[in-house]
Amino acid sequence: MTLSESVAGTVFETTFLSCILTSALIGNVSLFLIVYKKRDLLTVTNMFILNLAAADILVSVLSMPTTLITIIKQRWVFGLPACVVSGYITILSFIASVMSLAMIAINRYFHIVKWNTYNNTFSRRKASVYVAAVWVVSISLACPPLFGWGEYRFIPEKSYCFVYWPANVYFVYFMITVCFFGPLLVIAFSYFKILMFTRNARRKIAASRNNLTPPLFQHRSAASDVEPKKNGEERFNLDRSKAEVEIPNKLFESRGTEETRITNTFLLMVALFIFCWAPFAVTMFFDVYYSTPLPRTVHMISLLFGYGNSACNPILYGARNSVFKRELRKLYSKCWPQAVEN
Repeated sequence: MTLSESVAGTVFETTFLSCILTSALIGNVSLFLIVYKKRDLLTVTNMFILNLAAADILVSVLSMPTTLITIIKQRWVFGLPACVVSGYITILSFIASVMSLAMIAINRYFHIVKWNTYNNTFSRRKASVYVAAVWVVSISLACPPLFGWGEYRFIPEKSYCFVYWPANVYFVYFMITVCFFGPLLVIAFSYFKILMFTRNARRKIAASRNNLTPPLFQHRSAASDVEPKKNGEERFNLDRSKAEVEIPNKLFESRGTEETRITNTFLLMVALFIFCWAPFAVTMFFDVYYSTPLPRTVHMISLLFGYGNSACNPILYGARNSVFKRELRKLYSKCWPQAVEN
C-alpha cells in the first residue's frame, strides 16, 4: 500500500466513524432528553427503548472515540489496562443491545398476545427490574475473558480492542449461542406468536361482520308486513345491534393498526441489528478458521457497519413514531426553526 492510499484510507475511516459517532450520540441522547421533558412518554415500552439507547451511548462515548484516535495514530496508545476496559465495554454494549431487543420483543408479545396479564407482568416497577436484569446478565456474560476464558486484546486490523476470538474457540461457541442466537430465537418466537395472533383476530372480525349481514337484510325485507311504528322500532334495534358490533371492531382495528406500526418498527430494528452486525460475525469466523488474514478494508467496513447500528436506532424510531418526531422538531427548533414550521 502506498502512502497516498494509506492517507486516503485513514481519512475515509476517520470521517465515516466521526459521522457515525456524532449521529449516534446526538440521536440517542435526544431520546433521553425528549422523555425527560415529556414525562408521559416514559411508558414501559419506551423504558426498553431508552435501555437500548443507553447501550448505544455507552459504545459511542467509550468505544468509538478510542477507535478514532487509534486510526489516526495507527497504533494503540492507551496502554494494556485501557485496552481490556475498552474491549469489555464494547462487547458489553453489544450484549446489552441484543438483550434489550429481546426484552422489547417479549414486551410486545405480552402487550398483544397476553394482553390480559400485561399490566401485571409489565408494571412500571417490574419493568425497572427487567431493565436492571438486562445489564446484570450483560455484565456477567462479558466477564469470562477477564478470568482467563478468552482474551481481550488489541486487534490491529480493526484498530480497536476486543475479544481475541482465536484464543479460545469454545468461548466463541458460547458467545454465539448465548449472546446472539439465544436472544434471536426469543425474538423470532415472540414476533411469530404476535403475527399468528393478529391474523386470527382479523379473521374473527371478518367472520363477525359476515355473520351479522344476512339477518339485517332478512329483517329489512320483512319490515313491510310490520306496522309503521313497530317497523321504526325494529330498525332502531337492528341499527343499535349493528353499532354494538361495529364500534368495538373499529376500535380494535384502530388500535390494531397502531400496534402493528409499533411492532413493525421494532422488527425493523431487529433487522437492522442483524444487517449491521452480520459482516462483523463473518469476519469473526474467518479470524478463527481461516489462517490467511482478511484485508484491513474488510475488517474496517465490518466494524463501521457494527458501529453504525448505534446511529440507526434513534433515526428509525424517530422517523416512525409521530410523537417522538414532533418532540425532536421541538427540541431542535432553535437550531432549525424551519423544521417546526414544516
